[in-house]
Amino acid sequence: MTKTLLALALLCASIGSTIAAPAQPLLFVSNRGGNAQIHVMNADGSGEHALTRGPAENTEPAWSPDGKRIVFTSYRDGNAEVYVMQADGSRATRLTVNDQADNAPVWLPDGRIVFRSLRSGWANFYAMQADGADVTPLTTGDGDKGPPVPSPDGRWLAFVAFSEKGGSEIHLMPAAGGKPRDLTSALSKGGKSFPSWSPDSRRLAYVEAKSPAMNVQVVNVDGTQPAKLTDNAYTNAFPIWAPDGRRIAFVSSREGTRTEMARGDIYVMNADGSSVVNLTHHPDEDNYPAWAADGSAIYFVSLRDGNAQLYAVPLNGNAPSRLTHNSGHDVGVRPLRLQPPTLTH
Repeated sequence: MTKTLLALALLCASIGSTIAAPAQPLLFVSNRGGNAQIHVMNADGSGEHALTRGPAENTEPAWSPDGKRIVFTSYRDGNAEVYVMQADGSRATRLTVNDQADNAPVWLPDGRIVFRSLRSGWANFYAMQADGADVTPLTTGDGDKGPPVPSPDGRWLAFVAFSEKGGSEIHLMPAAGGKPRDLTSALSKGGKSFPSWSPDSRRLAYVEAKSPAMNVQVVNVDGTQPAKLTDNAYTNAFPIWAPDGRRIAFVSSREGTRTEMARGDIYVMNADGSSVVNLTHHPDEDNYPAWAADGSAIYFVSLRDGNAQLYAVPLNGNAPSRLTHNSGHDVGVRPLRLQPPTLTH
């Protein structure tokens, strides 16, 4: 991974010409106007337009379960705060008011919003209603935490917990609140990152780093049946489960040389690690995969044209297609995947 794409990813917290575009639109973040703003477009790249504007950055967009609203992080009031707007960009409303940073908002299937805040002095998680009411702390401990990653069924939050010594492990906690538990430190000694839920909420994929390699692992939510899905001396990162749970997309540098660990291609494999296929085969960096809602294609960010632009590659073997064309950087694609109502708390 290059420093350019890592920095751009922090701003936002990713079809071939014969692909039939799914109906669901795509959110992404672009700095084409000089600072980060939230944009939307159709799945084929058409209909692109900005949902936020102005001198302040707006990042980290996330669709509501019904696709009618978007929660996001904005700096328009001087520091990071959580906002919500309608899917067309109208009626932007501030939900959090705090002197410390509030960011990384995500929706739960029951319509609540979970976000990360520094208001306690450490990065901790809070939940609130979609109108900002009933702000409730979910964690209170010391130590910094990565963004919350809710399970599809709404029962769990996964996150990266960072130790003072520089290590990192995947932790798991009830989305309703409760003591987090360490899911991965007993399995191996490498630093852990990038937790990704299976669609049935029973397993977590993640990345383990043991210098110089990064490899994709998987484990049940109760800590049983750990397995290595990749096992080589290159970079294998950003695992993302397909909507049907049968495959996992990821990024790997395995077709580069030992001096090209930063480059990557978009790969897909079966959920058990078998049948690995390189979908992009390009000497420049392809990164941050995200599945189309119907599983027919994978969106990703590429530097092949000199700056970060959005592409899509179909699963039928056709070549990738460029979706955005501008002089800025486009990152953080978020396909709309409608979710039925589920658990309430």
